[in-house]
Amino acid sequence: MAIEISASFFEFLSPMIFRIGNEATALAVDSVSSRLTEESLKRGMNLVVSGGLVGILVSLPLLFFAEKIYPVVYSSLKPLAGWMLLFLCIYMIWVERGWKKKIFAAIIFCLSGLLGMITKYSGIVSSEYLLLPVFIGLYGFSSLISKKYENTDSTQDITWMRKTRVAVIAFITSAFASFIPGMKRSQTSTLALQVGGIFKHEEVLFVLPLISLAFMTLSLLVLGSTGTIRSNLAYDIQEVMGETYFAQTVLFVGSIAVSACISACILIFLAKPLGRLFSRIDGKHLKTFGFCISLLLILNFTGIYGVMIAFTATCIGTLSSHFGTRSTHLMGVLLLPTIVAVIL
Repeated sequence: MAIEISASFFEFLSPMIFRIGNEATALAVDSVSSRLTEESLKRGMNLVVSGGLVGILVSLPLLFFAEKIYPVVYSSLKPLAGWMLLFLCIYMIWVERGWKKKIFAAIIFCLSGLLGMITKYSGIVSSEYLLLPVFIGLYGFSSLISKKYENTDSTQDITWMRKTRVAVIAFITSAFASFIPGMKRSQTSTLALQVGGIFKHEEVLFVLPLISLAFMTLSLLVLGSTGTIRSNLAYDIQEVMGETYFAQTVLFVGSIAVSACISACILIFLAKPLGRLFSRIDGKHLKTFGFCISLLLILNFTGIYGVMIAFTATCIGTLSSHFGTRSTHLMGVLLLPTIVAVIL
């Protein structure tokens, strides 16, 4: 549990430094400063820490009340989950300004969704590393070759009123997503950003770790109350401990709280030296290094088919940048297969 919690904090270093993200952090790629400085990295890490701690803080109390509440809500919403998700995806496209943008957004959503379905059901890549080439291509490689994010800056502070608002939206979305079969952290983040109108760079960096940690904590809530596995953490706990009971819930709360506090302290402590180190390196060299490492990872874990998937995903991501649509529409790669699987 400590490893999973700490990883949820530290995985945001990759998009901030190398502009390469995984499934949970991909949306953070376009929210980091185009020029890496000591101050920008420190500010970004502070946002990640504060968002992650808030996500855990608002989620942990629910673990004590889940046993009676969650089974009733889960059984009520489960039949409607697919249609609700479909409606939210249509809403995501509809809120784009202008008919051209709406059409382009629909095209990007369908293309990425088609890629997700082909990749998922073709079996050409191991399911364990299925999303590695997809997200590196959609958000990583496409951002490296695109000029879309050159002027990205995240130097403004978020007011406490604004933080409270986006935190409430993110938590409600996480709680809702925990009931939907097949929903992942990245899909939850997409819904929260789109429904809440959260597009400012500093707000995205605050909300993504909040959702990541809240979703992980709520997955324990779902596991203990319904026996349903909603995250890797829940799967590992069930494999090791089997059926959970209230005394273990208390242990979970303590473990999550301690792990989160220690991880947050380490991340804040590393902010200054890491910022000083990487700010001395040319941004182009960092991007090149990130590209080479990512390509090697894809080759090693998924082979030549993974490279082909990454190339296709990069083309779709670059097309989205060219049309000027929001990067959240690229999450169709996960949303469309989930909708089809739940409804059908």
